[in-house]
Amino acid sequence: MRNGIKRHWRTLFGVLISLFFLYLAVRKVDFHAVGEAFREANYLYTIPNAVAILFCMWLRAVRWRHLLKPVKSLSAGRLFSPVMIGFMANNLLPMRLGEFVRAYSLGEKEKISKSASFATIVVERVFDTFILLLMFAIVMAFSPFPDWANKIGYSAFVINIAILLFFFFLKSKTEPTLRVLQRLLKVFPKKLADFVYNTTCRFTEGLAVLSDLKSLFYIAALSGLIWVITALSNYFIFLSFGLQPPLYACFFLLVVVAFAIMLPASPGFIGTFHFGCTVALSYFKIDPSVSFPFSVVLWSCQYFPVTLLGLYYLRKEHLSLREARAEGVQSS
Repeated sequence: MRNGIKRHWRTLFGVLISLFFLYLAVRKVDFHAVGEAFREANYLYTIPNAVAILFCMWLRAVRWRHLLKPVKSLSAGRLFSPVMIGFMANNLLPMRLGEFVRAYSLGEKEKISKSASFATIVVERVFDTFILLLMFAIVMAFSPFPDWANKIGYSAFVINIAILLFFFFLKSKTEPTLRVLQRLLKVFPKKLADFVYNTTCRFTEGLAVLSDLKSLFYIAALSGLIWVITALSNYFIFLSFGLQPPLYACFFLLVVVAFAIMLPASPGFIGTFHFGCTVALSYFKIDPSVSFPFSVVLWSCQYFPVTLLGLYYLRKEHLSLREARAEGVQSS
């Protein structure tokens, strides 16, 4: 009962945030011009964008293989379905529960520790953020950006450094780090403190890749490739709406949207994704009546292929999204 109430409040909170950011995205648009932009768009350009997104999902499976190697050696082919199921769940479930669903899916399929699997996903996210920050730094060399963008970038960099240092200490100095964590957790209720401590102990197994420099190089290279392809694929949507901004606009758009969807929101990042697009495109003097339909088309290219393929693999693997969700809620 308590979990059900907690789940409903999370969903309601996410929906309210999505509605707020959706309002911010559309408050200055001329809806007649929006309809005109939708009618005049060339939707053939959405095909290469969607193909690029799915190819990047395959690359994510290849990267995850290197992250999981110390835990269990698996082929990218076997990892592709949990990747798709996880991203599909992010599109259908609130509060990024898809990350837990991916760990659950792999654990059920390959009989490995779900905590170790989730640890590799967290490390993956740290690499993703570092690559995005590097892209942002490179883009800044071409054009100065607003102070708010710089502050977000610097804050994210500091947070990622702190997370990465904690991971390295947890891996290389496990016992001392766990003792410090145990002392810090004394201020929390015992049940919560025990849960966090025990989960962290199991989590450590998934950090073994941090000792393998060769694997870390491959992971960093694949992370860069994934995000460069994703950024460049955005240009097809610019072309769809007859826009030809400088190429670095693709990268700026990617970084702003990536940080926007880190905010809690309803399933599928509705609102936060669209607001991120309109904010990024406003820097290039693109009218909101064009940037909003642009955001809808770009979101659709990423949402529908991933969700449909993820649902296909969920059915193929005989998994239940309800059970995976329950596992994710319990883990979070």
